Amino acid sequence: MKKLTPALLSLALAGTLCLPAMAAPLAADSVNDVNTASGYTLQVNGSDTEIDVCVMVPLRALAEELGFTVVWNGDSIRVDTGDVHTDVTLGVDRYVITTSKEGMVGMSAPFSLGCAPYATNGVTYVPLSLFDALLGNREDAITGDSGVISIQTDTSAQIPNPFVDCDTLAQAEQLAGFSLTLPADIKAHGISVLPGDMIQVLCEHGLSIRKALGDEDISDDYNTYPQVETVAVQGHAVTLKGEGDQVTVAVWTADGYTYAVHSETGLSRDAALSLAFQVA
Repeated sequence: MKKLTPALLSLALAGTLCLPAMAAPLAADSVNDVNTASGYTLQVNGSDTEIDVCVMVPLRALAEELGFTVVWNGDSIRVDTGDVHTDVTLGVDRYVITTSKEGMVGMSAPFSLGCAPYATNGVTYVPLSLFDALLGNREDAITGDSGVISIQTDTSAQIPNPFVDCDTLAQAEQLAGFSLTLPADIKAHGISVLPGDMIQVLCEHGLSIRKALGDEDISDDYNTYPQVETVAVQGHAVTLKGEGDQVTVAVWTADGYTYAVHSETGLSRDAALSLAFQVA
């Protein structure tokens, strides 16, 4: 039975409580079990319980050991190699891996790991499986035996592409299970879908439009902008983020769906609000 050494880890019972780093070690068949959404299953006297456990590791210490930089950016923490990065928010069990490496997919789908990052005594802890995702979810990236966790890096690892490319918006709507209405003058250069969850439309001039089920922010833009404004459009609160007279991000929710508009070049306030009025 393989064990995780308590000197390196803290254990967090997902959705229940967080235990300090010197908690008793947790027995498990393989460290790779942590790569599931809920982490480990806890056993008592050899019998499985219904308690799921996440293995938490100190973010900065492990990230820097692996060659990542760790930088606070407003309410989020960016973990970055220059090619691959993610933004971590305390208390939020939602992650997105982004890469700018040539020939690799640009962004993963949002995912959870069963336990949100937290800070204690000046140290931020994250699920160990976050680093598995950052390393490309390779089968042998994180292994363990005899009280030792081994992490093998591989810079050639690629992020699996969760999006399905579609030829038409109608095809995307069928896979998503809901419709998306776009302004008549929008020219789509790329349409993709997370089946049953999200439609993404890439347009000219660096404009992207997303619609998904739920009420979370799906813009995947965690930058801090000097100007943030919330405006009522058709009875819904639309949040505009940008700088000067340019809006970079517009996000809103309506009727069980969440929307995000992102512009690489910036939109005027009127243009951003016009999109929020027409996209449905």
